[in-house]
Amino acid sequence: MIEFLGVLLLFLFGIRLSAFFSGIETAFYRASKLRLNIDAQTGDALSQKILSYVRDPSTFVATILIGNNLANYVTTYAIGFGAILFLGELTEVAEVSVTICISPVIFIFGELLPKTLHYRAPLIMLKRYFIYFRLVHWLLLPLSWPLILLTSLLQKLGGIQQQPILKILGRRPLANVIGRGHDEGVLTSIQHDLMQGVFQNANLPLGSIITPKEIAISFEHTPSRAKLLDCAQSFGLVEIVVSEVNDSSPSLSYYRVAELLLSKAPLNHLKKIPPVIARDSSRLEALLTLQEKDADVGAVYEDNQLIGVVRHRTLAELILQGGNLTGSTPSV
Repeated sequence: MIEFLGVLLLFLFGIRLSAFFSGIETAFYRASKLRLNIDAQTGDALSQKILSYVRDPSTFVATILIGNNLANYVTTYAIGFGAILFLGELTEVAEVSVTICISPVIFIFGELLPKTLHYRAPLIMLKRYFIYFRLVHWLLLPLSWPLILLTSLLQKLGGIQQQPILKILGRRPLANVIGRGHDEGVLTSIQHDLMQGVFQNANLPLGSIITPKEIAISFEHTPSRAKLLDCAQSFGLVEIVVSEVNDSSPSLSYYRVAELLLSKAPLNHLKKIPPVIARDSSRLEALLTLQEKDADVGAVYEDNQLIGVVRHRTLAELILQGGNLTGSTPSV
């Protein structure tokens, strides 16, 4: 009875070994290297250890090969010894019959199920069982070390170099990473759209998003609070642009409608001076200027002549919507 129990435990141990090595091999090749790299750079110690195997996969492959062979040997030994205990001496027909009967069990529980589970959640399963893999790696190192050396030698003879994981990406590689990051769950839809919008609009000129001064300027002199609010209500404005003449030169300013409604301060205290933006500035440069100055409106100049204004809200919408407003009419 003890012998039968021992054989059963040995067989289950072999199945578990086979499931472990088959599953973690699938998870290793299926897991997102981009996500591992991001996690590693944010300080995740486990991801950093996994990346060390990613940079030198020969170490991982050698351990998997030795481990799979060990699992197959343990399973085969348990089946053979168990068949002898049950049937006595084995004939060739009996040995083949036992192998055929047991093979579906080994395939389902030692290969199919673990590979399916690790395929569906590779990063989770890889991180869950990686500590056990490292333990097995060190235990099998005396056996796997010759394979690692042989692989390294073949790589040197063949001129194959390990590709380092990029930490600083150019425009095109970074664009590819963004697309992959969204597909692999690294970036949310909003983050993906935001970054794609930056790429599409970073170097585009201000162009049609400039509101001409004839349309943008609501008043040519400082009006009363009531007139400003009436204008905002009539035209649905969020900011009201005003042109004033000081010392024979026009001066541009604007008022936030929200501050006009909520604050009782004098108009001079509510008046904002828009930052100057060059006509040939890119949309991203204009947005960064407005962001830095905490301004809602920027005054666009060309050859020291005011040609119009550009609004923070319009630039932000261009980026958030991925450039869908490129050809739209500028908001006033």
